[in-house]
Amino acid sequence: MRVSAIGILCLIAAMVLVFLSNAESQSRAYFLPRPDMQKYAVIFGGAAVDETYHAKFRQWTLKLQEILVRDYRYPPDHVTLLLDRGDSETPPIAEPCRPETILATMERLQKKVQAGDQITIFFVGHGTSDDQDAKFVIPGPDITGTKFAEILEGFSAQDLAVVNTTSSSYPFCSALSAPGRVIVCATRSAAERYDTIFPLFLLAALENHAADRDKNGRVSLFEIFLFVKQKVNSWYTEQDRLASEHPTLDDNGDGRLRSDPDPTRDDGRLAQIADVDSLATLLPEAVAEGPAFETLRKLAAQVRALERSIILLKHQKTVMPEADYWQQLEPLLIDLARSSRRMRNLRADLQQED
Repeated sequence: MRVSAIGILCLIAAMVLVFLSNAESQSRAYFLPRPDMQKYAVIFGGAAVDETYHAKFRQWTLKLQEILVRDYRYPPDHVTLLLDRGDSETPPIAEPCRPETILATMERLQKKVQAGDQITIFFVGHGTSDDQDAKFVIPGPDITGTKFAEILEGFSAQDLAVVNTTSSSYPFCSALSAPGRVIVCATRSAAERYDTIFPLFLLAALENHAADRDKNGRVSLFEIFLFVKQKVNSWYTEQDRLASEHPTLDDNGDGRLRSDPDPTRDDGRLAQIADVDSLATLLPEAVAEGPAFETLRKLAAQVRALERSIILLKHQKTVMPEADYWQQLEPLLIDLARSSRRMRNLRADLQQED
């Protein structure tokens, strides 16, 4: 009996260790700002059926690259643009958007990024879907959602966001769903096969931080989703047309993208803390080195981390005793106010010195 009991205890202990290990892996602090974190973007512009669409995809993807560099302070070499059959005369376009260049681009990026870095991937073009899989239309064999999901498996240590603006994109996006990923999609089913106007309003959301609903100086994936959704719905209403696209979002890894995500119940929590802005948007453009600048960068990361903690705590309000909620919220708000003040003062000092 003693041997049997010891064996049972060992088995229970092993099960507990496995449970704790799994819990730890599932509770990784996604989209946590750090002073040394970097943000990257990859823009895939697909094949066009004619010159009209080619011109559109070219305009939209080049504009997206421009906005990320100009308004969100991404270093130019942190934004990779693949477009249709390529264009060696236009520097922002790195290569054509073919299966082999997509794979090579993601392999190079995998070697470049560090743990905790954020990668946002944009799809602009045509999408298709059949009984077996959904595809992004590119020169050569189209890439499926299942295949791209396999590519993303190499980025488990990074924070991933995907914005797919194409028709029939729901099943493609569903295949990419996983814990810790934020997925924004242009459609709510494979049956929504018509070309989308989502890309127009994505650009409108990003340019000049138009989607910044809470006016905190940066744009989250959740704010982009809400902005685009409202603009798309209004556009179809104004055109007196039946809507053929419905933006959806998934960030809890269940593969079910929702048109009306509720951060207190299902999707939306990660999307609210997944900012497009690089940390550089809080820093003076003309000053990029020195002890004071490094202090400012740490303060900027601290401010964003505190805001992240406040957002996540607010989601727990309905399931916490009220006294505990306020006891945890108050010091966060005080720390945020103090850190924000210090950051503003130091930034002003650096700008005056420059």
